Amino acid sequence: MPLWTRRPPDRLVSTLTGHGEPVVAAAIAPDGSWLATASLDKTARIWSAEGTAVATLTGHGEAVVAVAIAPDGSWLATASGDKTARIWSAEGTPVATLTGHGDGLTAVAIAPDGSWLATAGWDKTARIWNADGTPRATLTGHADTVYAVAIAPDGTWLATASWDKTVRIWNADGTPRAILTGHRNWLGAVAIAPDGSWLATAGGDKTARIWSADSVPPPPR
Repeated sequence: MPLWTRRPPDRLVSTLTGHGEPVVAAAIAPDGSWLATASLDKTARIWSAEGTAVATLTGHGEAVVAVAIAPDGSWLATASGDKTARIWSAEGTPVATLTGHGDGLTAVAIAPDGSWLATAGWDKTARIWNADGTPRATLTGHADTVYAVAIAPDGTWLATASWDKTVRIWNADGTPRAILTGHRNWLGAVAIAPDGSWLATAGGDKTARIWSADSVPPPPR
């Protein structure tokens, strides 16, 4: 029998129930001991790795569409259609509300050293914040929704993917570095390789694209 026709063994460990609407995002803590989920029911939830409910994070006024966990596992961030991101302790205690976006958010990412985070939204901008929730920079230039954001492993730059068919590269202080063009439709995802030497994008033109980070100018000294 060909390998691809064999049914794999049932690996289900637990089913996490409790959200009242579809669950649209999940993140796993770096040490693998817990995870977080985000839902259209306006909440995020924290669970143990075995699937036990730990905390329900309430406060957002619209769907929670993205969640990210800090590298040291001590805090997490959520992004919502209510135009805000929120920072929470790993126990689910609210820490800060990040305001400034002019429309709903689409994405959130946390820097590798945990000192800052980035958000993206329907207002055509991305924003950089300090880990305490204070604003650091607003990234403008995209002509449509910024739907995804990724931060380089060394924390010196980030990439944003937009429905305007472009990817933009920025320094960690928010200054622009490069515009990557070639997609013929909206972009919905961007990811950066662990060694930071290349990145990948995916979009509505039925393609994914790989880009060399060598084409991205280094940050100014």
